[in-house]
Amino acid sequence: MTGTSATGIRSVLCVVSAAALLVGCGGERRARQDHVPSDPGAPTVVPTAGGGSPSPARSPHVPGGLPDRHRIDQKDATAVSRAALTVMYTVDSTVDTGLRDARLRAAGYLTSGYTTVVEGEPEQYVPEEWRRHRAYLAVRLRPLVRETGAPPDRRTAAYRQWKMTTVPTGRDRWRGSSSASVVFMSLARSSEHAPWRVSDVTVTDAG
Repeated sequence: MTGTSATGIRSVLCVVSAAALLVGCGGERRARQDHVPSDPGAPTVVPTAGGGSPSPARSPHVPGGLPDRHRIDQKDATAVSRAALTVMYTVDSTVDTGLRDARLRAAGYLTSGYTTVVEGEPEQYVPEEWRRHRAYLAVRLRPLVRETGAPPDRRTAAYRQWKMTTVPTGRDRWRGSSSASVVFMSLARSSEHAPWRVSDVTVTDAG
């Protein structure tokens, strides 16, 4: 699969909400590099993001709330990927500067290496129109069937694909234009008894 990797310079917020975004969305498109161990049977060392990982102090208060990491089955790769993706893209203009803040809020779902990548991403700014409407990015997810040729899950590596629809949603009932994307996520863990953590995310336009 090719697309805009979340580990690249280009902001994936440009893909998710292209019509609404401001300066700083330019950059390259590149293919995702799969994080696949050379020996499928070998254990993968996955240091998870600890309590010292940076994340915004304030969380958005959106209808339905954000997933509670402590109530998610951490050994279910599908559940972890869904929760992580929801948190990563629920940008709230009342508490966030841009997408990077939301992505840092998801640090508890990410490997420490991927958290470092997110920390190094350039800051973006939500559109002023969102701020006028006190808007947040509403996220809807639908799991997609595994593509032919996609790597199978292993004890320490898993892959999930989602159809993601996002809509800037004002607290005054304003709605912005919706965007649809396909998201491919790589997850890793240090052993079959360890929790899953997201190690890479790739976002492409759905249409």
